Amino acid sequence: MPPRAARTIVAFAGLLTVAACSVFGGQAAPEPKYTVVIAEDPFEVRDYGEMVVVKTTIADGSNPAFRRLFDYISGQNEGSRKIAMTAPVLTGDAAEGTKIAMTAPVLQSREGPREMIFILTDAFTAETAPVPTNPKVSLGAIPARRVAVVRYSGSMNGKAAFAEARLREWMGIKGLQPRGPAEVAGYNPPWTVPAYRRNEVMIPVATEK
Repeated sequence: MPPRAARTIVAFAGLLTVAACSVFGGQAAPEPKYTVVIAEDPFEVRDYGEMVVVKTTIADGSNPAFRRLFDYISGQNEGSRKIAMTAPVLTGDAAEGTKIAMTAPVLQSREGPREMIFILTDAFTAETAPVPTNPKVSLGAIPARRVAVVRYSGSMNGKAAFAEARLREWMGIKGLQPRGPAEVAGYNPPWTVPAYRRNEVMIPVATEK
């Protein structure tokens, strides 16, 4: 039985009523910066720097959690600062507050304390990001890490287990040691034609000493 991805990253654009992306694979936002260490299509090993995030529990369900985070980037924070969810920045009025770019994707944990997480751009630190006014929303950070990745198209969840099995087999060949649970990443809105969707399974791995 193929391993099941333990955590899921969900493309937030699919939950919005925006039409900035075409059905042929438009991506909703820029990605966090990373460095490619190994590239053997469809596999990669990447180094990500620390990522500043805003998060909330999903104990009451994904939709309420998403709404809390969406409210945060819509201005429910100290200073009422708006955080755009598309690239280029298209939302908000310059007179209504500072526009802040945000990266894709959104993270949703499936192990331990269940949380939904939005990743902010590297323009922010945990100290400079707008402070949430909702007590159920908080700022945090994902430490710098190295991840092994396999890319695939089609159904994000339907093919995740198979993609994870492929990735773990490739990691074994390369001698890469896992250092955390698998994640599934989706980068496109749901109206994107499946063949043009970009999905990935990611597994944190040990760095070389």
